[in-house]
Amino acid sequence: MRLLHSKTLDLHEFLDDSIPPYAVFSHRWQEGEVLLRDIESGTAREKKGFGKVESCCAEAASRGLEYVWIDTLCIDKSSSAELSESLNSMYEWYHKSAVCLAYLVDVTQTSVTSDGEFQRSVWFTRGWTLQELLAPVAVEFFNTAWRPLGTKATLKTEISEITGIHEDVLLGTVQPQSFSVAQRMSWAAGRTTTKVEDIAYSLIGLFDVNMPMLYGEGPKAFMRLQEEIMKQSDDQTLFAWSSKDDNYRGLLARSPADFAGSSHFIVSTDKVNASPYSMTNMGLSIELSMVQWGMEVYLAALDCQDHTRQRLGIYLTPLREPNQYGRVMLDEIDLPRFSSNGSSRRRRIYVRQNMSREGKPPSRLYGFWLRHIPPPETGPNARWEFTAWSSWNDRDRIVSLPPGAYGTAAVIRYRPKGGNVVNLKLGFDANFNPACQYGGHILGPRARNARDPRAFDTVMLSDWMDPPALEGVHVGDRLRGVNGDDGWYRVVMLDEIVQGKRMWVVYIASVDDAYWHPGRLCDGCGLEIFGPRYICKTCEGFDYCSNCHQGAAETHPSHSFKEIRLGQHDGVRCDYCGDVRFHQNH
Repeated sequence: MRLLHSKTLDLHEFLDDSIPPYAVFSHRWQEGEVLLRDIESGTAREKKGFGKVESCCAEAASRGLEYVWIDTLCIDKSSSAELSESLNSMYEWYHKSAVCLAYLVDVTQTSVTSDGEFQRSVWFTRGWTLQELLAPVAVEFFNTAWRPLGTKATLKTEISEITGIHEDVLLGTVQPQSFSVAQRMSWAAGRTTTKVEDIAYSLIGLFDVNMPMLYGEGPKAFMRLQEEIMKQSDDQTLFAWSSKDDNYRGLLARSPADFAGSSHFIVSTDKVNASPYSMTNMGLSIELSMVQWGMEVYLAALDCQDHTRQRLGIYLTPLREPNQYGRVMLDEIDLPRFSSNGSSRRRRIYVRQNMSREGKPPSRLYGFWLRHIPPPETGPNARWEFTAWSSWNDRDRIVSLPPGAYGTAAVIRYRPKGGNVVNLKLGFDANFNPACQYGGHILGPRARNARDPRAFDTVMLSDWMDPPALEGVHVGDRLRGVNGDDGWYRVVMLDEIVQGKRMWVVYIASVDDAYWHPGRLCDGCGLEIFGPRYICKTCEGFDYCSNCHQGAAETHPSHSFKEIRLGQHDGVRCDYCGDVRFHQNH
C-alpha cells in the first residue's frame, strides 16, 4: 500500500502486515488534481489541487497520524494491474483507516442546517463517495474552507435523509451486508461517475466481490458486477428492479438507477425457488415458480417481498427460441405482487439478457375488438343489452378483462338486421384460449339453476366454455385463435396487431359473407378486408371494410362507395387451409 507522509509529503510503500495507522481523503475530483507522477517529479505544488492535499495532511497530522491515503496520488493508474488491485482493495483500505476526512468543496456554510448546502452537496451524488461514506468507521466532514461540519455519527439523521441509508449503518451498529442486494443498490441509484464502468467498480466492496477492471467495456461492467453477486449470493432482490424501458429485458438491471424504488425490498422468509441459478450462453438458467397470466405472459415469483410482506413477481414472455424468455412490462407494471392460487408450477427456463436481436414487444389489449359482426337493427325494433367488466363504446367496439383474469369478458344480447335476437359471448378459458358464442342460450348450465338468473355474477359465469360444446360455442387456441362455423355463421378470432397494439380481433358473419379480400387493406383500420369490400367511386385505390364503411359519412364525407361481394363455391374447400372457396377456383 502506498501512503503519503502527512508532514514531508513523501510517498512510502508498505507491505500488508506493516501498514501504519493512516487517514483517508474523500473529495470530489476536479481539474488540476495532484497525481502520483507530480509527487515523484516534485511538481505537485504547481497543481491547482495541491492546496486540499496540503490541508488534508495537516488535518491528519493534527490527529497524530503520520500517513494519508489519497486516491489521486497513491495509485499508479498507468499500471492496469496496480489499478485493478487497488480498486478491488479500496473498500478494505477505507474500512481499516483511522479516519476519513471528507472535503465538501461546494459547501461554504459553517454549520449544517435543514435544506442547506450540505444536503445539496455534489459529494452525495458521486459513485465513489458511497463506499467512502460506508466503509470507514469514522468520517469527518469539512466545508470549502476546511471548517468542521460534523461527523458521520453526529450527522446521521441528515445523512440518512439525503442518502436513504439507515442510521444504524451510519453508526456502525449494523453492517451494510445485513441489508438486501436491492436495498444496497438503491443507495447507489442516484449517483453518477465520470466513467460508465466506475458505477460498477465503485460497488465491488459494498457487495464483497472481486472482478477485473476493463475500462472500455461500458455498461457491461455493471452486468459483470451482478453476475459476480449471483455467484456469491442467492438473494433474488437482485432481480427486484424497475425500469421505464418497454423493450424486452433480461433479469439483470442496466444500472443502479433501476433500483431507485427498491429500498424496502427484502429476502422472503419462505422461499419457493430452492435451486441454484447461473448465467449461460443461452441466458440466465433459473428455476422459477410460474403461473400463466395471459396468452403470452407468465407471472414468475421471486424470493423477495416488500415492506408489507407481499411477494414480488416479474412478467416473462416466451421468445422465438425454445424455452427462452424475456422480461416485459404489463400495463406499465414492472414489479407486480405475486399471489398464487395453487396453479403455479416450477419451471427451469432461460431468461436471455442480450435482447439486441429482439424487436420491441407490441403492447397488448387484454381483450377483444369486434371488427365485424352482423350489423345491429336500428329503429323501433332495435335491441342491445351489454353486460361486461368494461363499458361499451360504439366507435371503439372493444371489450376487455383485467390482465391475469380469465372467464367471460362480455355478454351481448342484440337483434341483427332482419333477424331474431341472438346472444354473443366473448372470453378466455382457464388456459387463456379465446372463446366465442354466437347464438345459443344466454345462460350456461350452472347459471340456469341460479337463484337470480339476471344477476351480473350469474350472467358472467364462464361455464358456457366448458365441454361438451354448447350450441354456437367456439373455443380456440391461444396460438391459432378460432375458426369455425355452424353452417349458418362463421366465427373467426385472430391475434392481430392494430395500430401498434396486439389484440384479439373478432369476425362474425353469415357463411355467405365470411371471406377476405386477399391483399386488399382497409384504408380505415389498416387490416385485410373481411366481408363486403367498399370501393370509393372517386378516390382510386381507396377501400373500406364494412365496419369502417359505417362511419364513412364522417371519415370520408361526400364520397359514394361501390359494394363488392364475392360468391361462394358451395361445398368446395381449399385443400391447404380447409376454408370454403370464394370467387375463383385454382
